[in-house]
Amino acid sequence: MVNRNHSLWQLLLLTSDSEKVVSLTCEQCFALLEYDADLLIAGADPDDIRPSVSHHLELCSSCKGQIENWLENYKENTTFSKF
Repeated sequence: MVNRNHSLWQLLLLTSDSEKVVSLTCEQCFALLEYDADLLIAGADPDDIRPSVSHHLELCSSCKGQIENWLENYKENTTFSKF
């Protein structure tokens, strides 16, 4: 398990290696998901961005449900105006 006191930049370094899956807490998972929000909203697969986050989502149904709801709410509440 990763030290709970890592800052965001340390988490980014720890999870940047796509070959190594790091065990994350729910809080750490969401910190990384928030950091990568633009990619997720654009439809990127979490496994392609950070395998450690994807691994956590596979194991934690609570986090998976929360991120699915967040993405769904974002898409429903985002409107694009035409000029």
